[in-house]
Amino acid sequence: MKMKDRKLNATDHLRAHWRQAKADFWRHWRECFEKKADRARLLLDLGTIRSLYWQALGLNALAIATTISAWWRKTAPVHQLGSQVL
Repeated sequence: MKMKDRKLNATDHLRAHWRQAKADFWRHWRECFEKKADRARLLLDLGTIRSLYWQALGLNALAIATTISAWWRKTAPVHQLGSQVL
């Protein structure tokens, strides 16, 4: 199938990146706290998640933005960056 024949779905694309970013966060969180690895990678993962949240809002993908916001709030004690995505 040629690229011009494929319909790009931004919501599916965002959802895939959200799943990957969340998995990366938990993988790096374990390395950071159980193996005393550098926290920088973990902060980059959180920055990715924050970026995806704002992209979802910009694309009016409110279901994804709401999901990310709920995850952020739920994991606030873990990441210690507050309960709201700013």
